[in-house]
Amino acid sequence: MGFLKRLFGKKKTTQPEPQDEPKTTITKDEKTRKYHVSMNNDEKSEHYKMWRVRKESSDKTIKYFKTQKEAITYAEDLAKQAKSSVVIHKLDGSIRKQNYS
Repeated sequence: MGFLKRLFGKKKTTQPEPQDEPKTTITKDEKTRKYHVSMNNDEKSEHYKMWRVRKESSDKTIKYFKTQKEAITYAEDLAKQAKSSVVIHKLDGSIRKQNYS
């Protein structure tokens, strides 16, 4: 009945309406995971020699990019939202820059 009253405006309330929950929530574990930018060296992959962004301890690639710069920008945005940081790898897989955000 409260829904109908609000819908048709028969009852005015002084309390604010409750806010909807955010659609995406980030768990504590996800906040601490860093995002890695590295070259895909899998010759069998359709994304061979493309830059990829992955979350730490994950085999799943979030997104592929043609340039490292594009991948870094995307990873920075993800890290900022998750209050995390980015690890940038060289072509050979070694770390170029760590705790970058």
